[in-house]
Amino acid sequence: MRRRPPGRPAPLFRAATLLGLAVPAGLAAQRPALADGTLPPTTLLYQNFPNPFPAAGQDSTCIWFDLAETGEVRLEILDLRGGPVRRFIPGPDFGEVLSGGRYGRGGPGGPTCDPRLMWDGRADDGRPVPAGVYLYKLTARGVIQFRRIVFRGRNR
Repeated sequence: MRRRPPGRPAPLFRAATLLGLAVPAGLAAQRPALADGTLPPTTLLYQNFPNPFPAAGQDSTCIWFDLAETGEVRLEILDLRGGPVRRFIPGPDFGEVLSGGRYGRGGPGGPTCDPRLMWDGRADDGRPVPAGVYLYKLTARGVIQFRRIVFRGRNR
């Protein structure tokens, strides 16, 4: 796939500008890049933090990932049997297709983690899950990566 030169907007955003249309803030926020405007060189799922959690006054854990290119993405938490526990992407805060960039980090001067990618130990239906080991899985453009989360439970 051919890469766009740094600082040059994506075709969709360029077309919107030419037509005098505003780009919704939520959509523009889904286009994070590196500080120099380039895309991450590889798709990568980072280890969550804190892990194990809850820990040191933090009752949620943060998930970060990089996407080297635009494409369909799935990010979900699974039990050790592979059963679904919580799905972040696609979900209420993210569509099925994400632009290349960095995800999970908070904005400059703000919190370390994007609250949309924090897991508090609850399933999709809002019920607390039991303490234990869980997996989180990123699927993006043929790349599948897993990491392990240790959840200590709510009644500590």
